[in-house]
Amino acid sequence: MTAALTAALTAGTGFPTGRGRSSWVLQLATLLMVLGAVDWRRGAYFAGSVDPVVLSKALVAGLGLLLAFGLASAGRGHRLGTLSVWWLAIVLGSSVWGALTAGKLLGGGVMAVRVAVLGATVFFLLRAAPSLEVLRRTAWACGAVAVLASLTGLPAMTDGRLAGGLPAMDPNALALLAGIPLVFLAWRTVLGEASWGMAVGGCCLLAVLWLTGSRTALLMLLVGVAAMAVQVRRPRVGLVVGVLVLGALGAVGAVATGVLSSFAERGGDGTSTLGSRFIAWRAALTWADSTWQAVFGGGLNIKIIRVTGQYWETQPLDSSWASLLVQTGVLGLLVAAGWVCWVARGALRAPYPHRVLFVGLWVFLVGRSLLESGLFDASPAFLLFLSVSLLAEGASRQRLRDELGDASPVPALQR
Repeated sequence: MTAALTAALTAGTGFPTGRGRSSWVLQLATLLMVLGAVDWRRGAYFAGSVDPVVLSKALVAGLGLLLAFGLASAGRGHRLGTLSVWWLAIVLGSSVWGALTAGKLLGGGVMAVRVAVLGATVFFLLRAAPSLEVLRRTAWACGAVAVLASLTGLPAMTDGRLAGGLPAMDPNALALLAGIPLVFLAWRTVLGEASWGMAVGGCCLLAVLWLTGSRTALLMLLVGVAAMAVQVRRPRVGLVVGVLVLGALGAVGAVATGVLSSFAERGGDGTSTLGSRFIAWRAALTWADSTWQAVFGGGLNIKIIRVTGQYWETQPLDSSWASLLVQTGVLGLLVAAGWVCWVARGALRAPYPHRVLFVGLWVFLVGRSLLESGLFDASPAFLLFLSVSLLAEGASRQRLRDELGDASPVPALQR
């Protein structure tokens, strides 16, 4: 499975891939970055205490940052805008100030530092290497970790949903990891670079996503692929016919076997249902006990919230936006909303090949953030969102055009 994923993500991209030691260091840095962003324990939230797992994650993320900084310092450096850094600084600053005033500076401050470390790693990697090379290697790292987690999690799959074994992560987090390389493979397919290796790798990752039972990730993956497909200028007849035939066969098979209905009607109780999420979101609106907390929040370490009127007392904030309201207050929420809209504007102005990928990633990540947390937290979703944000800036777009000119792209990538 891993070999198929590697072949699917690396073959025939039409862009420079780097050579020698620096190429391996770049791949190692992206892998460490992803490992530092994923969950290592299911159902556990950082509360400010330090244990071996917390220290190990900090060491992995810190090593990834050092490697990225070394790569950026060794080369001439690629042009990269910095306005995204200011957006992030305001969001993190609001959360830290809110945590300080709420008396939770240790937990909130540590989480803010984790996000800042991952953000700095992304920045230095994009300074050190071509944009699509960094994105491709990040997608490969996400896919490799997803394959490892799914293979080690299969023996413990007892409740109908696949969760990560090593590292231990919940089904929705595993679905995110599988969805990121799927968006990348769909992008290459849309640009006319379909191959059997890509088909095999895509099927493996799609099987992982399906077994997780994550309806949000699957739905937003389909919407993201559709957003990329509508940008195709001259679709090949074989590609269109193949997609339609495979889609028809898949739909008939899913309906005939009842797989689709069982997936859509996946049961759940307590805090795992969509209705219970509305309960948490309503509680988030009245969470603050002071005007100060309403404006600045209580820190990024707040992952669960108290609820009333239920037989359970607390539940996770399963939405990046409900989480932002509690963690960073109204200030952070408004800044993040403006940031997301600004990134969408920049993505639409990027050169054609980049625009197709940026739009697909934006739709997948932002759409998923409505029902899942992590878009502005230490997570793989944040890594890809910040990457798109940095590359879609006006100060970075000329760099993208220059990379297209230097890469001698295949005809499908011509501007």
